[in-house]
Amino acid sequence: MQEYDFLLMYEHKVREMDNLCLLKYELDKRGYRTKILYENDFELVKSNTVVYKTRVLVVGYCYTSSSIKDYASYRIRFDKVINLQWEQVITNEQEKDSSSFRNLSGLAKEIVHISWGERNRKRLIEKAGVAPDHIKVTGNITMDLLRPEFKGFYLSREEMCERYELPSDKKICLFIAGFKYVEASEEARRATIARFGEGRRRYLEVAEKEQLTILEWFKRFLEEHKDCVIVYRPHPGDGSPRAEKMAQTYTNFRVISELSVKQWIVISDLVYAWNSTAILEAFFAGKNPMHLCPYPIPDDQSHPLLMKMNKITDYDTFSKSVTGPQIDLGLTKEIVNPFYLVDDEKAAYVKVADAFEEVYRNNAYTFSRKQRRVYRHLYSFRERMVIAFMGSGFLYQIYGWLLHHVPFGFVQRRRQWLQAYQKKEYDRWEKMNAIEAEGSVEADKIIRKIGMLLQDGR
Repeated sequence: MQEYDFLLMYEHKVREMDNLCLLKYELDKRGYRTKILYENDFELVKSNTVVYKTRVLVVGYCYTSSSIKDYASYRIRFDKVINLQWEQVITNEQEKDSSSFRNLSGLAKEIVHISWGERNRKRLIEKAGVAPDHIKVTGNITMDLLRPEFKGFYLSREEMCERYELPSDKKICLFIAGFKYVEASEEARRATIARFGEGRRRYLEVAEKEQLTILEWFKRFLEEHKDCVIVYRPHPGDGSPRAEKMAQTYTNFRVISELSVKQWIVISDLVYAWNSTAILEAFFAGKNPMHLCPYPIPDDQSHPLLMKMNKITDYDTFSKSVTGPQIDLGLTKEIVNPFYLVDDEKAAYVKVADAFEEVYRNNAYTFSRKQRRVYRHLYSFRERMVIAFMGSGFLYQIYGWLLHHVPFGFVQRRRQWLQAYQKKEYDRWEKMNAIEAEGSVEADKIIRKIGMLLQDGR
């Protein structure tokens, strides 16, 4: 069993890896034992017993008690939990509805939450009932690598063009797509509607119209402007068959999910987005991002901050913005500040590390016996017995031997069922790991680069 002070877990590599490496760098510098781990790490999910023990489990989302189970299951022992809460700008409907899953339930109310600004802190207190001392306002760590001291962190335009075979002599227009679930299966769409409410059905109907219209704009534009290439960036974890099909026809249209959205922002000539808070990352990067929005998004399904932005609603304005006058987003740091605390003096990752140290040192944040009992009972009595049996070692080895050597038909059928189940699950986990899991070399390389930039800046 491996032991750490902080186990930093993630869901989507392109969204979270750079940020976690920055945080790990700071925590390691302070002398803590840390590890970055994919939540569906193949070796972890295959294990029958505890693999890691950590003082503080760090997760990327936590809406219910089961969210903690999604990350830790029975394979990670922990004393405290911190939620980095990567999605903090939520819809108007969710902000107002105390019963929305975004406003937490169960153990999610009792862990520590990192908040980018005062608006989210206020919501967590008033709507979710989180104790004020369990919310740490730090600013948004996702913006830190855009600070002056990290200039040179991202690959250059020339390196990106060579890596992805993009024409370096053409204008690169990045489009950040926020069309989550628009092209998902009917089953997945029904599930998200059941989770978010009927408002999500209306939202998906509008989102589909938006996507189809914007793709038509792109087709027309690419035929008229051979000197431009559009890089379509899907939402993390989602495919986009419509855009991929279009890329087969238009050589100057590319669908690329790899690398962080900030990497693409810094090397692009122009940045466009639809209903994505990543547009704020372009704003902090000093770009002039533009919000494409052909149709009005229902007010209850829109984001309070995105509603304040100026939008491009017709093709002619979009086309002219590439070669002529551009639409100003209409944001200022004063407008953004309640959502993303702006602090030019102290980076957010340092504030997050300060908050982590406070939680680490203060026993008041340790899970109580009652909280541990609640967590343990997320598993049924039968599941707990099976987990205990698998962890017993000797007995489980005997069980495995019997399955392979006892010739009785019912025993062999059980073995075949178990093998079929494991193959199906292992294949799925291996596929997910191939996309999301990072190798230690990859993280180490990022951390070394961070260290070199900070040392050079001193």
